[in-house]
This record gives sequence, C-alpha cells and structure tokens, in this order.
Amino acid sequence: MTDTPAPDPTGWNPLGAALMDFHNGEDAVEITITSDLWEDEHTPVATFYRPEEQPLSELDARALGLCRGRVLDLGAGAGRHSLELQTSGHEVVAVDLLPEAVEIMRDRGVVDARCCDIAAVKGGTFDTVVMLMHGLGVVGDVHGLGSLLEDLPAILRPKGRLICDSADLTAVFEDESPELLEELSSPDRYLGEVEFGLRYGDLEGPSYPWLFIDPDRLKIIAEAAGFKMDVAFRGDRGSYLAVLELLSTG
Repeated sequence: MTDTPAPDPTGWNPLGAALMDFHNGEDAVEITITSDLWEDEHTPVATFYRPEEQPLSELDARALGLCRGRVLDLGAGAGRHSLELQTSGHEVVAVDLLPEAVEIMRDRGVVDARCCDIAAVKGGTFDTVVMLMHGLGVVGDVHGLGSLLEDLPAILRPKGRLICDSADLTAVFEDESPELLEELSSPDRYLGEVEFGLRYGDLEGPSYPWLFIDPDRLKIIAEAAGFKMDVAFRGDRGSYLAVLELLSTG
C-alpha cells in the first residue's frame, strides 16, 4: 500500500458528539454543515445515524445488494449498512475514524467495528469494499482518490470490488444555478473539490476537504488503477452508484 496519510478526523468531531447524543435518546439533534459552495445547511443527525426503522434509500439498498463475500465497510459511521450486511449473512469489518461512531456501532450490534483507517487493515483480504453516503469524498481531492484506488488491490481478492456513491456537481449546478456554475468553472480547480465544516452547539471543527467526483472522471482514474467501472444506479441531483471491479492481474 502507498503511504497516503490518513484523513484528520478532528473536523468531524462535532458529528461524533451529535451522533452520540442522538444514540443516547436526544431525538431532535441537528448539525450545521458549512461549505464554500452552498449556504449553511441545518441537518437532522438522524440523516447520518440511519435508525433501523427508517427504510434505506433505493441507492443504498441496491449498493448493499451488490456486495459479496467478506466486506470492508470503510467509513462506516453509525453502522446501519454494516448491520444490514450482517443480517444478510456477510462477514463485515466496519471501520471509522470517529471513536463515538465505533462505540455506537458496537452498541447497535456490529460484530467487528474498529476505530482506524484503511492502512490498519493491511494484510486483510476482502471481496467487497463499500463506501456509501458519499464516503468516497473522504479522500479530499482527485489526487487522493487516485491514491486510494492504488491502495485497494492490496486488500481485495481477485475480482474484488469497490461499491461507492458520489455526485456530479455539474449536474447539480446546471439545474439549480447555472450562473454559479459558470462562476465556479476554472481550470485551476476541479468543481467537486469542496471545503466543508461542521458545527454542533458550541463545538465547531476545522474545515476539511471533501470530493464529489463525476462518473466520467471516476472511470478514468479507476481504469488507471486497474479497475473496470460501471454505473449501477443514477439518482437525483447528479448522484450515482458505481461498482469498480478489480481486473485480473494474472
């Protein structure tokens, strides 16, 4: 695996605190998301926690149905996807950088939940790596995405796959604000490279980079890293589900 540095989780500390409060029974918990592209968004933490009684989105349901064999849930959050995969009979390793998220996963019944990043599972082998809820964005930028995909073959079995979702922000801005799209378009910056920040009560984390990658660009980067990419589902606001399958090296 490469020496790609692990993401700094301090920017997500407000989310960890909010998830824990929600887990402990505070139903009206809300978190504020700031960015350099949109107005502040006030989002119920249930959106990230995903209570079991709430049905999965069609994209998530399709993604989990495409998983096979032993699964690494990378950036597992509060563990809803890992729980669904366990129920379906998969062996799941769920990892997240937030200790609160890992504690919540264990409380909810995730059998193997670890507070670590991908480097800590080096030496393990998986049939599927899943990164949902735009979890691919943790790489921060296009260069980071290339590094991640170069790392994955070290832990994937032959014909192993990465299942992930992202969004084409060009489609979002074309629908909502074509003027802003024109203003943001620049050869010096890929549109999907965004700065986010989180605030929960008096707790505010430092801003952090996040990546939304369009499917055409993802396909180019995936093929360079030895994967075949297919779009398995398209949702609204430019969102899509991708399956990247590791090509045989034999």
